[in-house]
Amino acid sequence: MNNDSSERIKDFKEVVARLLDEAYVCSKEVDVEIGKLRGMKGELSGIVKELERIKTTLEEKKREELSDEELEEIGDTVNILKEELEAKKRETEEILKGKGEAEKYLTELKYLKAEFENYKRRAEKDKREFADYLLEGFIMDLLPIMDNLEVAIGHAKENEYSEGLVKGVEMTVKQLKELLESEGLEEIKAEGEPFDPFRHEVVSQVVNEDYPENTVIEVIRKGYVFREKVMRPAGVKIAIKGNKDLIK
Repeated sequence: MNNDSSERIKDFKEVVARLLDEAYVCSKEVDVEIGKLRGMKGELSGIVKELERIKTTLEEKKREELSDEELEEIGDTVNILKEELEAKKRETEEILKGKGEAEKYLTELKYLKAEFENYKRRAEKDKREFADYLLEGFIMDLLPIMDNLEVAIGHAKENEYSEGLVKGVEMTVKQLKELLESEGLEEIKAEGEPFDPFRHEVVSQVVNEDYPENTVIEVIRKGYVFREKVMRPAGVKIAIKGNKDLIK
């Protein structure tokens, strides 16, 4: 084997090895595509097989001299495969580029969908808050009526002849309370509780040694919470220490 043939074989082997590496990489990228790239993968597989055949031929004849005709044939084949591989690489890049654009578009669609979902949630929240606002106004209008009914019950109980009336009004108040509670209205606990400036409103302060200072000893007007929001603080009388009543 002359030096020229040896150098050509070495060059062919290097070119084939490099082309094989590129073909394997491109083939792996093609593997990701199931639809459009399926046919492309078959063509690349053909290129890989042909390159592997040439590689095997060069390996098997490394100790034998290859004729100029064989070397020319190998050279022509390698050049053709190189051109085909370059063409397939360009086609693959275009397909992958299109895939990238599609993914970008899909990402934008997902972003828009998320924005729309957020808008729907905000709209639903605003709708609920507005409905709650209307309901709060209605409940606030009902509370004085319920107060008056409870006061009427208290006065009627002092009259021994009004037992039937008391029971009727008590039933009405009970039904009204149940209706409001079903919507989220809760009475604020006050009597016997420590004074809470966020839930109680001091109507008067009274010296009382039987209770700790600043303890609610009497509810003058009931307070209510609607869905964790204080609608009306309880009007309360609280205990203080001293030697005389302090009227606020």
